[in-house]
Amino acid sequence: MTESTKIVSKVLIHEFENVALTVLKDVCIQNNLVGLKVTTGDNSVGLKDSSNDINEILISNVELGAIFLTEAPDCNGITGLELCTKIHQERPELPIFLRRTKDSALDEDVQNAIAGSYETNNIHKLNELINEYICSMYYPVELAQGFQEISIKAFESLMPGAEIRCDYPYLVKDQIIYGELFSLIPLESDWCRGYMMLQTTENEILELIRSGQTAIHASRPSRYEINSILNEATNMIWGSVKSRYFANADADADNRTHVPIIVNHAHKHISFGSTEPQLCFKYTVHDPEHKFQNFTLHQRLIFNLNWSPEKFAESDKIIEEFVDGGELEFF
Repeated sequence: MTESTKIVSKVLIHEFENVALTVLKDVCIQNNLVGLKVTTGDNSVGLKDSSNDINEILISNVELGAIFLTEAPDCNGITGLELCTKIHQERPELPIFLRRTKDSALDEDVQNAIAGSYETNNIHKLNELINEYICSMYYPVELAQGFQEISIKAFESLMPGAEIRCDYPYLVKDQIIYGELFSLIPLESDWCRGYMMLQTTENEILELIRSGQTAIHASRPSRYEINSILNEATNMIWGSVKSRYFANADADADNRTHVPIIVNHAHKHISFGSTEPQLCFKYTVHDPEHKFQNFTLHQRLIFNLNWSPEKFAESDKIIEEFVDGGELEFF
């Protein structure tokens, strides 16, 4: 990762008017948002209902930070007023930003479903909504770089010879689970409290073990052996993160508050009792010798109990002062 590293967020856009699209494109660039536009077109060519298109996206594993809707009807006659309540019921954690085209008051159910509204000639309001709902938590790029470097080294150690590729770190507001396997481990220091989660699919780990690219040699791996790969990766990352960032653990551990973690397997949904944006990484594991197919590992950092990034910055500054003063040196 270089100085050009940035933290992005994917957002779903249901918009089709050229002026509004141009404005949203500029807004996305300014706020490091990756816009995913819902395809719209002419009904005469037999396109699917837009609401069905959006529903297919929402039930997939696309991780999102927000949804942009418009009050104006699309080519199928569907408006954001109709879509927002349905989307809110399906994914209540996702903020919905509605572009208004009329001066009329919104129904109560629409007001409850959206995070806020804006007009094309008032982009300041939209930027305020983005800052409040998508960028409400500041994640230092140095922290994202550190977690990515540590994680790649751990994966390379477990899968010698494999190439580990990682997209830009990104923020999500949704709480979906990817795959059947996920691990959770606490992250605790004087500047943060939360969890790290790794996610993947059982079949991908199964094929990885069968390829002979791990320390486990089995043509028919057991469930324990499959789980052990994710378990070992989690422990390796946690150990390195603890050593680098969590030297000052919170001494007042006995008086800490906790919140329940709720998992809904039917809807592939996990709740940490917080709606703050989560910092995520998507790693692609590639084998140059093609002994196994490319597969993905998803990593999430959820600081739902305490988050004080200014203390993280202070700890970095203290280390730099010790190095400059000669008390410490980089090994």
